[in-house]
Amino acid sequence: MNRVMLDTDIIINLLKKDGYFVDAFLNLYNNTTFYYNPIVVAEIYAGAFKKEHKTIEDFFNRLTNIDICKQTGIQAGLYANQYSKAFNKISLEDYTIAASAKINSMKLWTNNKKHYPMRDIEYI
Repeated sequence: MNRVMLDTDIIINLLKKDGYFVDAFLNLYNNTTFYYNPIVVAEIYAGAFKKEHKTIEDFFNRLTNIDICKQTGIQAGLYANQYSKAFNKISLEDYTIAASAKINSMKLWTNNKKHYPMRDIEYI
């Protein structure tokens, strides 16, 4: 069974019912467990309209939440320390999402590869 951390941009495309991403999601669905962390939830709700909240909550209920722990924070900090000078547009949120994938031995599904220069993570 594959374990995949979803980046915020992927969830946005799935919520918008973008055909390319929906097809890719459905192709992976039967042999994949999809995960998210609280940072992704915050980013989604930060850009959502109140009328979208039910749809968003229903979608997250089909996924598995990964809590952010001390080790995730340490790894996010190490990523920021390593990459922030060369990649100054990467947010702490993105470092934390990447750290969640790494700490929990998951692949990361993102369409924003420029935000994730880490070579120690496997990507979809």
